[in-house]
Amino acid sequence: MNSQQVIIEMEALALPTDQYVVVGGAALAIRGLRSTEDIDLVATPPLFERLKSQGWAQKTRPNGQLGLKRGCVEVYLEVNTESFARDINWLIAHSELVEGIPLADLDTLLGWKRTYGRQKDARDVELLEKIIREKTGAHSVA
Repeated sequence: MNSQQVIIEMEALALPTDQYVVVGGAALAIRGLRSTEDIDLVATPPLFERLKSQGWAQKTRPNGQLGLKRGCVEVYLEVNTESFARDINWLIAHSELVEGIPLADLDTLLGWKRTYGRQKDARDVELLEKIIREKTGAHSVA
């Protein structure tokens, strides 16, 4: 999915923008940085429970935590690792609105991507480091 396709999917969900944040590849896709296969969200517990009660399919993540899935959208209460964590309140407070959709900030995406250790994340780390360097004018990202 490209930027417009992700935006259309998100607009169709009509979720309250103060109760979730788009994370992962979809947060990059909406910014026009790359395409994505799915849309991952971190939601507040009330929104998560609402979606669960609306019949979203339950999905167990590799770490054993519960997620929800409908079509190409997956919803979680968190996507943290042992070495990098952000709670939903922090994510919402630091989100960037693009086309009216709250996205995880670039530094947070980079933090997660660095700790996941998957091949697809290594490409995203390079991309995010380059973008952050260009944005800040820095020569390297710690």
